[in-house]
Formats: sequence, structure tokens, C-alpha cells
Amino acid sequence: MASVSDAPAPRPRFWEWLLAGFVPLLAVALSYPWGFSLITAMLMGRPDRNALRLLAIVLVALTASGLAVAWSRRLQPYRNAIGGVALAGFGLASAVIVAVRVADTPARSVAFPLYVFGGMGAVWLPLVLLWTIAWWKRLLVLAAFAGMLFAFQQVIRIDGLSGDAQVVFGFRSTVLPASLPTELGVTATAEAITLSPGPTDFPGYLGPNRDGRLQTPSLASDWSATPPRELWRRRVGEGWGGFAIVGDVAITQEQRGDLETVVCYDLATGAERWIHTDPLRFVSGFGGTGPRATPTVINDRVFTLGATGRLNCFSPQGACLWTVDTVPGAASTADATTSGATTDQPQAEQEPSDQGQLLPHGVAGSPLVVGGVVYVSPCGRDGKSLAAYDIETGSEIFRQGNARASYASPAIVSLANTPQILVFHERGIASHQPETGEILWEFPWGNDQRNNCGQPIIVDEHHLLLSTGYGTGSVLLEVDHSDEAKWQITERWRSRDLKSKFASPVLLDGSVYGLDDGILACIDVETGKRQWKRGRYGHGQILLVGDLLLVQTEAGPVTLVRASPDGLEELGTLAALSDKTWNTVALAGDKLLVRNAVEAACYQLPLAADATDVAAP
Repeated sequence: MASVSDAPAPRPRFWEWLLAGFVPLLAVALSYPWGFSLITAMLMGRPDRNALRLLAIVLVALTASGLAVAWSRRLQPYRNAIGGVALAGFGLASAVIVAVRVADTPARSVAFPLYVFGGMGAVWLPLVLLWTIAWWKRLLVLAAFAGMLFAFQQVIRIDGLSGDAQVVFGFRSTVLPASLPTELGVTATAEAITLSPGPTDFPGYLGPNRDGRLQTPSLASDWSATPPRELWRRRVGEGWGGFAIVGDVAITQEQRGDLETVVCYDLATGAERWIHTDPLRFVSGFGGTGPRATPTVINDRVFTLGATGRLNCFSPQGACLWTVDTVPGAASTADATTSGATTDQPQAEQEPSDQGQLLPHGVAGSPLVVGGVVYVSPCGRDGKSLAAYDIETGSEIFRQGNARASYASPAIVSLANTPQILVFHERGIASHQPETGEILWEFPWGNDQRNNCGQPIIVDEHHLLLSTGYGTGSVLLEVDHSDEAKWQITERWRSRDLKSKFASPVLLDGSVYGLDDGILACIDVETGKRQWKRGRYGHGQILLVGDLLLVQTEAGPVTLVRASPDGLEELGTLAALSDKTWNTVALAGDKLLVRNAVEAACYQLPLAADATDVAAP
């Protein structure tokens, strides 16, 4: 006669089947907070707090549900099957995450199996009591998963994010360039340097008019017949701004170890002419380390804005004339290297403030100088997105706005026959009166990330085009001030056919060219309709020279494209750089300067007259 204990387990009830299905669902849900915590910990040395909290919640829930299954007599025969489905679900979800969220690099093929199988220990451990196999086998499997996870961390390095917010894997065995040597302090030079921008110079962000357009020089369109010639190449410190070129020097900002620097290079040779350092270091996790802005050069003065909002004014020889922290308190919240730091540079007076919290990616807008005033877009919590300073003393003239700044740079324009300063802040565009900073008009246009990077395009005296990324797109505004008592802003069209995430679009003969989520696109400015979209260049930058586009690709090469509404016509490609490049390019005469967070290079581009001479018998 069979004993009671030998009787078959009763069939599970409905709620027990729900419990059994809940375990695999929790395992799938675990894949995201587990992966996010691991990647952020590898990149920044600490996991994201919110992801860590979510990870803890899911782990507790998974452990509890696993124990409930293990203790349920009706689910006894299905324990291994439930655990197997949970493990497979986690592995599949992790594989999908890698496929969608990881950029295609040589390290990806190695990282994929190590990450997916190594992460399975995150499911195996909370469900260790669920399995019915021998304990030594459970521990052996857990050790195997842990070993693969350890191998992943030892072999793979996280190199930040791509412009599409995909994680970039690299091999730890890849030797990084050595840090650039420098010393704390200022190494101004006594040599004669003149910084008065001429007609062929490139004195700041996106050129002399801050619109990414140059009328000259006339570039040769056949790079196969007359290829660009490399003049020099050198290692540079981290940073995401571009070069300002005036006369025979080029100036940029770099992060060299614990020092935020401004470096003046010889345009012909790439040799350092002078360097200024501040004991500041800004780290933006996935967004990279170092300053973001491009210097502005005007009237024998150099103006730079660091990632924490430090505004410096220099003489042509590199002597710091004044310094002001445009986001009070932000310098002390930068990396620990700023703690207790001192500087012998003059500090303009500032009111005490606790508005020191920076944007996630720091201060990125480049200084704008008009007359005797330098304008910047600070990003403190006070919501003042435009600040003005006296160029002689650095004293604050005003701080205005009612929305926090984003990553675009202030621009001086004329609309409805009225000079005004435009600021593309986190919620949209704001127009300010130049003398007082008073807001003239505003229009909401942004995205759910509140990241607006591109410059507004002035179509004519009454029309303005804005473009942003993250799924929003572009809008054409009509600006009217015929009634002096008020401003009338009318939306003429909106379109998702051009979503400019990092790069500023450019206008030529009624057509707008820009990188639409990393693909070059052309839209009609009258209607917003797309004329074509081709060429996967990534989230790089563009510069319009005459009717030719220099497209700085995110991967590093530069492509020459004819700007035509008829379609994409690639004229040549220059293997300029080989790493992630979000920096703008600079062109002065026939000298093209490109850079990223690793290196910089100078090329001599062939001009149309040179091409004719070469082609002539």
C-alpha cells in the first residue's frame, strides 16, 4: 500500500501558475537594471543610484517569488523548468539589449557572449534554492557565470556613448595615448601675436557668423585629382569643442588630467605657442570628459568658457586678464581635483549663490562677443539662460531668462528689423534685448530630454528655423513686430523630416541641409518637406563652404558633399580622424582643422584655382 508521502502532488492552482509565470517575467525585468548598473559602474567607478535601487527591488522580488515556488508542493515537479525559463528569458533579454543598445565595434563580438552568459549569475543566485540538482553543481554553475563576468570586466572597457546613445565597447588591451604633460599655472609667451580676425579667419564657433556657412574659399570638388595634404597631426587632451583660427594660430580647449586648459597652437606646425590651465575637471559619464565650448577670438582678446562655466579672457600672448565663474559654485562641484584648488588669476566679484548644479553634460555654449559685452548661456538652477559681462573687467551686466540653458550657444541676429540675442534653452527659443537682457519673445520648441544643441537659422528678416533631436524635428517661425506694442510669432510649419541632435543645419538657396538622427537630409525651407535623405555619417558636424558641404562624420573621416536639392553627391572622403568625433571643424583659407578627444590634425585643402592649374596641360 502506497504511503501518503508517495502520493503525487496535486495539480497547481491558477494563482500558483501565475506565480510560476511571475518568476521568468522578473528575470526578464532584471536584465535592464542589472546591465545599466554594471555598465555605469565600469564607466564611472560607481553604479547609477536609481538603477541600483531598481536592481535591489527586482532582486528581492525575484528571490521571494523563487522561494515561494520552491516551497509550493504543487509546483515541485516544475521547479527546474521554471528556473530554466527564467534563465533563458534573462539571457534573451540581455542579448536584445546588447543588439539594440551597444554600438558595432570589434570588441562587441567578444563582449556579447561574456556579458550575456556572465550576467546569468544575477538570476542563478537569487533562484539558487529553486533548483533540485546537487548543491555542488549549483555552486559550480554559479562559479562559471561569475568567471565569465570577471572575464568581461577584465577584457572589455567602456568607451562612453555614441551619438545614438549606444554603449561603445573597447578592449582593455588597446593602449590609450599617454597623457599630455603640462604644469599648473599660466605659460604665457612674450612673442608677438596679433589676434585681429580677418576676412578668411575662423574666429569662433561655426565661423565668423556663427551659422556654419562660409562664402570663401572656393574649394576644389575633385579630391581624387588634388587630394588634401596633411600638414600636421598631434595628440590633444580630451574635449568636445572646436578650434578658433586667427592669423597664424589656432586656439582650443582641452582636459589634460586634472587640469582644464586653453591651448594656443601654431597653425603651420601644430607646436604649442602658449597654454593656460585651471584646476578643474568635469566628467560627464557617458558624455565624456573635458570642456565643450569653442573659444571666441575678437579684437586681440580670447574668450573661453569651460565645462563648469568658468569664463576666461586672455591677451594674445595668453595672459589671463580676468576670470569669472558664470555658474556660481559649479567649480566646487566638479571633480574632486577642484577641492582646495587656488589660482593667482584675478576674480571678478560675484554674489554668493547655491545655484551650482550643472547640466548633465556641463556648459557647452560658446561665448558670444558683441561690442563691449560677452554673452554666455550659464546653466544654474536659477533658470537664467543668458548672462552678460563687461569685456574689460568681467563684471556682470545682467543675468536674464526664465528657463534653464541647454547646450546651444547664444547668437546675435536681426529679426523684424530689430537686433536681438537668441538663446535656444531647454524649453525652446528666447529672444533677448541685447542691452538689458529683457525677453522680447519666446516660442516653445524642444524635446523630452531638454537637450537643444543646434543654432537657429535666420531664413530672412521675418523667418526663423529651429531644429532639435530626440524625435521632435524642425519648425519654421514667422516673426512680426509691426505692432510695436507686441511681438507676433506664427508657426508656419513643423516637420519631423530633419531632427538635428548635435549638429546645426545650414541653409543654401532655399534648401536646408542637416544630419537627421545621423543621416544627411535636405528639406525645403518653404514647406518643410524632405527632398532627400541619404548617407549615414553619424552624429558628427557639417560646414557649408560655398555650395560644398564638409561633413565631419562621427567615426572621424571627413566627406565632401555637393549641396544640391537633387540628391546626395559625395565628391571625396578624407581619413582625417579614427575615433568618436562630435567636435566642429574649422576652416581658415585652405587650412582645415579637425579634432576630437584624442588627436587633432591640420590639412591643406585644394582650392578650385589650384585644381584648374593641376588639370591644365
